[in-house]
Amino acid sequence: MISFEDFWKLLYEHGSRNYYKNDTRECWDLLPPEKRQTLYDRISEKIRTRKFVDYNPLEAIHDNLPRTYIPHAAPTNYAGKQLPRTGEFYFADYNGQRGLYKREDVEAHHMSNPEKFEL
Repeated sequence: MISFEDFWKLLYEHGSRNYYKNDTRECWDLLPPEKRQTLYDRISEKIRTRKFVDYNPLEAIHDNLPRTYIPHAAPTNYAGKQLPRTGEFYFADYNGQRGLYKREDVEAHHMSNPEKFEL
């Protein structure tokens, strides 16, 4: 069985960005073992044959698994936190609580009552 550290090493040695490691681990942990192996094998083969593998490890996962297999990690609620410099943000309801989320999370989790956040 492939461990997350083996998977991360494969990506990191290929040039992946280190600052998505925690998010990548969350996504990895949501995959069943057979999907982890499939993902590892596909990316290994692409690297071996010099085909494109995205340097963003989350995109590498998304690009190498069919969409139906991609798990969605719990979204980050940015209410009261420092916002990343890029992206669109929305107030929305998630699991019965109002929060501030990235647009991608609002869409992926089908959050209700989205309202665009403007500075």
